[in-house]
Amino acid sequence: MNDKTVVLIDSGYFVGRQKKHWSPRGTMRRNYHKFKAKKLNWFEYQYRFQKAVKGDLSYCEVVMSRMKSNPKYDKTCEAILCFDGIKGRQLRGAIYEDYKSARNKGLEVKASEHEGKDTRKIFTNVGIDIDEDLPIRWSYRYEESKEADDLIAELTMEYLLNGYNVVILSADTDLFQMLRYPQVRLHNFKKEITANDVEELTGVKPQIYADWKALVGDSSDSIPGVPGLGKSKTTKLLQNFEKIESIPLDEFRVYYAKSPVELANKTRKVREENNWSISKCKKEYGSAWVSLENGDEVKMNSEQVRKLTQAFDISGYLIFDDYYNKALMWKRLVRLPFGDGQPELPKSVN
Repeated sequence: MNDKTVVLIDSGYFVGRQKKHWSPRGTMRRNYHKFKAKKLNWFEYQYRFQKAVKGDLSYCEVVMSRMKSNPKYDKTCEAILCFDGIKGRQLRGAIYEDYKSARNKGLEVKASEHEGKDTRKIFTNVGIDIDEDLPIRWSYRYEESKEADDLIAELTMEYLLNGYNVVILSADTDLFQMLRYPQVRLHNFKKEITANDVEELTGVKPQIYADWKALVGDSSDSIPGVPGLGKSKTTKLLQNFEKIESIPLDEFRVYYAKSPVELANKTRKVREENNWSISKCKKEYGSAWVSLENGDEVKMNSEQVRKLTQAFDISGYLIFDDYYNKALMWKRLVRLPFGDGQPELPKSVN
């Protein structure tokens, strides 16, 4: 390991800042209205827009200084700004059509056909030439078919293999996975996130974060997760079994009644024949009892079914959906670097 450091910056930060600048009280919106009202000439208007974006670049430099890795002051550091490719969603969309569908704002577009905005225009539209005008020892990467986190993950591996330390600036939680390497540090533009922080938040180590997210779900990526698991149970399962592939298959099954009416009649009959109260049934056989007896459509996990089986043989009244293969698919979407394999570094670098 040498003393060189590369800082990988997620351009998603600048997308978020644009939303702030164009909010009702944002600087770009205010100056736009001034320009339209002819209170600003075009040159002043362009200058103010450029000043806002340069301010965002300056904040990145502040964060890098806090991480003691600012290329402006340290010749052993370099920074790479990583942009989303306009077709970046399509590779994952070929696997899962609903990928990030919640971000489409009602547009009927498949992820496999999605084309986003070229975020490099955030800079070029205000007169910043990203080939010439970025801060000293900065460069950028753009690949049409890759998202920014893919570029960051791939560059992380490349630079680690060449003996660099890596600092990542990103609020994308998928990049928690890169903290499996001790030479990687992560800052989300508000604070540094450590491997211990990830474990405290999720209960699992960064190297199995993809398993955790696949099971829990993530609305921002339109990954629903496995119904009935939740964060607490997912954490316990992964603490015991370490990865999705080792978890017992019945944990991926979501059970519901073949006929809610027949199951309602059965649960009521069992309770009445045994002279049990509703409160006893809830306490000993699970809160689902009440909904089942009311004839509601209830989705249950294997643990709930096991509790109910203590009261009577419920198996003949149930059918189930199996989420195992879906969970594996969602894990594949989350894993970084993206692809079938996840290369590890030589032992001398780990």
